[in-house]
Amino acid sequence: MIGAHLRKGALTAAAVLALGCAGAVQQAGADSPPNSYYLDCAHGDDGSSGKDPGHAWKTLDKASSVTFRPGDRLVLRRGTQCGGTLAPKGSGAPGRPITVGAYGTGAKPEIAASGAQAAVLLRDVQGWELRDLDLSNHGGPPGPQDLRFGIYVVLTDFGTGSHYVVENVDVHDVNGCECQNPHQKDPSGGIVFKAAGTRQPTGFDDVVVQHNALTRVDRQAIGTSSDWERRAEYPDGRGAGYVPMTRVRVLDNRLTDIGGDGIGIYNAKNARVERNVVRDYSMRTTQYSAGLFAYNSDGTVFRFNDVSSVPGSLPAQAFFFETANVGTVFEYNFSHGNSGGALAECNDPGATSKGNVFRYNISQDDKGSGTFPWGDRISVINLFCGPVDGTHVYGNTFYTPDAENVISQSGDPVLRFTDNVFVGRAAGSAINDTRGHYDHNLYYGVQSPPTGDSHAVTADPRLLAPGTATSPEAAGGLRLRAGSPALDAGTSVADNGGRDYFGNPIPPHTPNIGAYTGPGVR
Repeated sequence: MIGAHLRKGALTAAAVLALGCAGAVQQAGADSPPNSYYLDCAHGDDGSSGKDPGHAWKTLDKASSVTFRPGDRLVLRRGTQCGGTLAPKGSGAPGRPITVGAYGTGAKPEIAASGAQAAVLLRDVQGWELRDLDLSNHGGPPGPQDLRFGIYVVLTDFGTGSHYVVENVDVHDVNGCECQNPHQKDPSGGIVFKAAGTRQPTGFDDVVVQHNALTRVDRQAIGTSSDWERRAEYPDGRGAGYVPMTRVRVLDNRLTDIGGDGIGIYNAKNARVERNVVRDYSMRTTQYSAGLFAYNSDGTVFRFNDVSSVPGSLPAQAFFFETANVGTVFEYNFSHGNSGGALAECNDPGATSKGNVFRYNISQDDKGSGTFPWGDRISVINLFCGPVDGTHVYGNTFYTPDAENVISQSGDPVLRFTDNVFVGRAAGSAINDTRGHYDHNLYYGVQSPPTGDSHAVTADPRLLAPGTATSPEAAGGLRLRAGSPALDAGTSVADNGGRDYFGNPIPPHTPNIGAYTGPGVR
């Protein structure tokens, strides 16, 4: 009879009292002070409480068995190494994240995953901050689907997960499979966020990846990935709908010796990628790679980044407008010595790419000679694949005196080029583009400037000390000398960002041609 009454919604006094007590216990647990837990993989004991350095736990398995609560803290002892994977449970709350860090003195605590899926795995949790760790994941030769990560944050049919911080973490020696977004579904990589599933639309909000060092990572250093890609602009995307990732910030990271891509932003809205240094990417890949790119994203801004590479396994571009980019902006970046040039655009047929901008960047000694395996010329600027709408390249300085080809158009993209300085080789570099729109550009060392540029300047731009830039801050040699024919010879561009590469304001009328809009330097 009691069961029948309960099914009808009636509660006995005892049942009400029991439910009330349970609620009180649950509330007390939620409001109790957060805990600090200590992990010492050299001298700890999993039978201890873990709540002070003298009673630290010993293994990652013990730490991974605990369900952490908002505000809790897990700290690993410096100067120690833990083997395996840290895969903790529980989620933080707004203003009360769960944090992982270090205690004691000495080197950052190490987690060596030795070929597992990840050194740190955050699965279906949110509100986590990771700092001051040393992570590696090097195992035997990976199989064709062996995804390996330094940090892997994955949500499956979760909804929107909020607040993730990865800061001051070293990720190195991750030898994952040669798997690449989107064709193999996910990339192996150093720090990767993945929105997965098929039932509940899933994505991320408030992701910060900053001040990290990634070295010897295959295939991608930092990236996002999603199974919720399909939208009008990308009808061939994965999944049944589109969930953009919001408030994604990738800031002040240093990438060195990367097997494939540097930083790839998939499925994001208004992401910011700023002040990163990328050195030597596309080192071991069998697929084409880029230093920085966005894919199926809106409003991504790449600014103040420094990208260069020694020749790797395949020619690679510093910056790439990939498929279904809407309003992507590259501005105030410095590229130099990249084996496949400074910039490429490739939009898949059937996808929509529109309103993208490449402005006030400096390219020094990016390569533009030879051919890709399929026969296209390697150029400083490479235009491949399907049509795009409104990509505008303006106010840049391309100093590439060894390039055989400055621009090559081999697909359907039609771009606008305005107020750019193009310096090619003494024997003359080629612009192989009969479809682009050119206006108020300066051409020097270029065989045949585009006939459609009725305001072309064909003279030495009188750069102050070309070829001497060693960093974004040390690019002053690409400024214009007094008497340069590029001074006051450009044309105004609407919504131009308001400043040049060097921080000078852009005049409202007749700006200089190139990345420098200040007065001539004596």
